[in-house]
Amino acid sequence: MYIKPRPIPLNVHFSQALIPRLPSNHPKIPLIERDLRSFMSGYRGEKATEYHLNFLDDKKHHIFGGLRLPHEQHHFQMDTPILSRKYILILETKNIGGELYFTEEQFSQESFYGRKGYKNPIVQVNRHKEQLQDWLESHRLPTIPLIPLVVLSNPSAIIRTDDPSILKKVCKVENLKNKLLDLTSSYTKDHLTERSLKKASRLLLEDDTPLFPEVHKSYGLSPQEIIPGIRCPKCFSYRMMRIDRVWVCPHCLYHSNETYHDAILDYFLFHKTTMTNREFRQYLGIDSVNTANKLLRLLNLPSTGSNKGRVYHRPTDFLDQLESRYHRLHKK
Repeated sequence: MYIKPRPIPLNVHFSQALIPRLPSNHPKIPLIERDLRSFMSGYRGEKATEYHLNFLDDKKHHIFGGLRLPHEQHHFQMDTPILSRKYILILETKNIGGELYFTEEQFSQESFYGRKGYKNPIVQVNRHKEQLQDWLESHRLPTIPLIPLVVLSNPSAIIRTDDPSILKKVCKVENLKNKLLDLTSSYTKDHLTERSLKKASRLLLEDDTPLFPEVHKSYGLSPQEIIPGIRCPKCFSYRMMRIDRVWVCPHCLYHSNETYHDAILDYFLFHKTTMTNREFRQYLGIDSVNTANKLLRLLNLPSTGSNKGRVYHRPTDFLDQLESRYHRLHKK
């Protein structure tokens, strides 16, 4: 069963919201668009892998749609860890087509454009195995076999290798069920009790730490380059104005009471995790302190302090709100 359904990647939310908040001729837009295509390709590959895991969707297997866990001074990201009482599977999905050449040390792709090297996913998933082992030990959980596997989700992928052992570590997604049944058939002993299995799943969720992209670190952008305010959902112009208790687009005259919610999500994506009344007014172009107070109360944001010292914080369900926005916008 799915303990954590796979969310839309934060990088996708970030990139899709960032592009329209830059001037249309901004030189970084082609790079952001290219990254967005790459993020979506990875996400679609991971979803394709999940489709072939339906046979494991039972109470004996705890499936996680991505986890990012602390390890020493850093974090590590696993695509699809799957816990059971007998073993833990660590799946690393790659959505890459063409002829794929594997050795223990190198990984490359041969395509129409020539040959290109990539980080070796076998090395990557083996490193995740070691890091997860450290994590289990640090939480005093029982020793359990860890099984790493690279899954190729692109139908055009062709595995090329001179090393027969590689074929035990890599498979195409359509053969995932057979591969997993083969890999796990020899593991018959329970290493976890039902109670310790649930404990491990709970601790994994507690330690899961999403990575929030930053505009400066990701693309060298300053906050001043990001267009503030509310974007009209009809003509896509900036920026809507507050007139007689409604938001009005000065370009097409579209009006709405609630259209500012998406702008606030963008603020927390690109600027800070906190906001004052003054920052709210500057961002949305509001003059009245009282009006800003009323609108902030409607957002029901967690806050600290009081009166002029009140600070509003990013909502605790921020990721859920981003997910809802993504699905709402892609239904149109």
